[in-house]
Order: sequence, then structure tokens, then C-alpha cells
Amino acid sequence: MIRLRLYKARERQRVIDPADLEAAYAAVDPGTKPVFEHDGVMVWVSDPEHCRVERRVRGRDLHLVESGTNVLPRARGLEILRMPGADYRWVHSLDWRWGAGEYLDRDRVDAIVDRALDMKPWAGPEGPIGLVHLSCLMWFHSGAMANGAAWPLDDCTAEEIAAFIAAATYFELDEVADLIGRLEQDDALSHEYWDLSSPFGEDASLIRDALRCKLVEAPGDWSSTTGAPLSPG
Repeated sequence: MIRLRLYKARERQRVIDPADLEAAYAAVDPGTKPVFEHDGVMVWVSDPEHCRVERRVRGRDLHLVESGTNVLPRARGLEILRMPGADYRWVHSLDWRWGAGEYLDRDRVDAIVDRALDMKPWAGPEGPIGLVHLSCLMWFHSGAMANGAAWPLDDCTAEEIAAFIAAATYFELDEVADLIGRLEQDDALSHEYWDLSSPFGEDASLIRDALRCKLVEAPGDWSSTTGAPLSPG
């Protein structure tokens, strides 16, 4: 059974025949906050081009992660609905709710991003490997948003550009790594990067989603040299 829930529409829920799935998936309005559910897998169509895929197991939300993020092309969601039982990569990522220590996970992500921006990763950084990679990636991102994606070609060494690519690869953001590797002086890739990095209109949302997953997947990469985990403040 395939069920469609619409949170901002007069018709809130209906059952879809599998034969009608493709047409219904293509026609649904993202503004209604639609969620397709099939065999325990939920596909949230978040905008005309993107979706997120989740499932719930033993009270915890799992996110399907591909290329380092749970922001997927909308067409990929349709493929997953057709084969919900396939061997996908499900991960526990941070939830936006109150957690240990009474910090919001959103606050934790923002605090770590701010700390990464305060670093200069090419000046002999000292810190957890995850934070160093995040610092590299956020420095590239900030420059790309302010000056265009081609800014490293004039302002950075080949080693520094390689560090940007390594950082994107660490977060499994393969499309970002590929884009950095083919930068051109005429700045033709700026709009492609802007669309790629902020698919929901929130600055660096792709990077923040990848960070949420890495904090759970590789917690040791975010510990200081004394073994204490990074935390807000």
C-alpha cells in the first residue's frame, strides 16, 4: 500500500495504486508538504527538485544518505518508493529536538560551523580532523557565496584547493568535490554551486546536513586532543 499525506491541503490523505504512483509523484505540489509512505519508508518532497527519505525503527528516525547528505534529487525518491526494501544506507543523524545537556542539536551544528569559520585551516591547524575538514569546506563555501565559485583560482595555492576537494570528499559531497576540481576562470560554475549548496534556500544547508550525519557516524573525528567532545560555546 502506498499512502500520500498532504499537510497543507484540503485533502489530507489518500491511498495510491502502484500503477498511479509515477503520475501522482510528478503532479504533487511541494507547497502542500507531501509525504509518500510505502512499506515503512517515507519520502518527503521538499521542493520541485529535491526530497528527503526517512524511516522509523525502534523509536528513532533513520535518514537515507547518499553522497554524504539526506538531500536527494526528487527523481531518486520515486525510485526508492518503487523498491523500499532495497539495501540503502540508513543512518542515525542528529534530530532537531532537545538532547543530552539540554542543547538543541541545531545549536550544536551552528556552534561547530561557527568554530570552523574562525579557523584558518591552511595555517597549520590544530584540532579534530572533522573540524579541520569542515573549516576548509566552509572557507570555500563562504568565498564562493561572496565572490563566486572561481575565487580560489586567484587566491589559493594548488595545495589549498586540494584541501577543499579533500574536505568535500570527507563529507561524501562528491558533486561539490567534482565542481571544485573543474573550476574555471570565467566563473561559469557559480550558479551551479549556489543551487547545489543551498537546496532549501538556507545557506550551506547541504553542508550542514552532511555535518549532522558525520557527527553521529564518526564522533571520534570531532573530539579534541584531550578526548573531550566539541560542544556549543
